[in-house]
Amino acid sequence: MKPLQRSLFVSAPSLPSNPISLLFSTLSSSSSSSSSAAAEVAAAAAAKKHIDLTPEELTKISLLIPRLCSSNQLPTAIRLVDASFLANPPLESLSLRILIDRLTSEPDMTQPMALLTRLKHNQFAHYSLRPITTLLISSYFKKRRPKEAFKVFNWMSRPDSHCTPHVAAYSLLVHGFCRNGFVLEALKVLRAMVGADMAPAADLRTRVYRSLLREARIGEAKELDAVLRCVGDGGEGFGKVANLLDRMIGNWVE
Repeated sequence: MKPLQRSLFVSAPSLPSNPISLLFSTLSSSSSSSSSAAAEVAAAAAAKKHIDLTPEELTKISLLIPRLCSSNQLPTAIRLVDASFLANPPLESLSLRILIDRLTSEPDMTQPMALLTRLKHNQFAHYSLRPITTLLISSYFKKRRPKEAFKVFNWMSRPDSHCTPHVAAYSLLVHGFCRNGFVLEALKVLRAMVGADMAPAADLRTRVYRSLLREARIGEAKELDAVLRCVGDGGEGFGKVANLLDRMIGNWVE
C-alpha cells in the first residue's frame, strides 16, 4: 500500500459522517494518486450505510469519474460509483455511460464483472443493476463483442444477481445476437424469455425468423414462427415454444 493510502486509512476513525466528502479536497489537485487514495477511503469508510449527498457533491463525483477513466484508474472509479449509490442518487447524475464505455473497451471482463459484483453486494445499488447491465450489453454489441454480451446475460440469469432480465433486456439481447450472426445464442435467450412467460413482440419474432432463414433452417423457422404467433396472440403456448426451442438448441450444429 502506498504511504499516502496508508496514512489515510490509519486516520479513518476521525472521518466525517459522510466519508465521500473526503474526495472533494482532492479535486483541485493534479495528483491522480491523491484522488485514488481518497476514493478508496470513501468506499471503505462508508461501510454500506445510507449517506446523503448534495447536488453539488454529485456533480463533482460525476466530473471525477471521467477523469479516473481517462487515467486508467478503473478500480477506483468502480469503488467510487459503488460508494455513491449509498446515497441513492438518480442514475443520470453519475457519468455511467462514460464508465461503461471505458469498461467495455477493456480486453477482458475483469473490471465490468468487478462493477457488477460490487453493486450486487450493495443493497442500495440494486435498483441500478438492470439499467447498468443493459448499458453493458448495448455497449458490447456496439463494439461487436457478442460473446461478452452473452456473459453479461448469463450473470443476470443467476439467482443471486438481483437483476433478472426483463422484456426490454431480452429483446435487446435477441436483436443483438441476430444482428451479429449469433443465432444459437439468440435462441438460448429466447428460450429463457418464454421460460419466464414473456411473449416476444412481432418485430423480435420477425428478426428470429429471418435469422433462421439466413442459416438455411427454413423448416425450423416456419415452425417456430407459427408457435410464437400463438403466444403473441395471448394463447397458452409458452410450453410448446419452450419444448421446440429446447429441441432446436439441442440439435444445433455450428
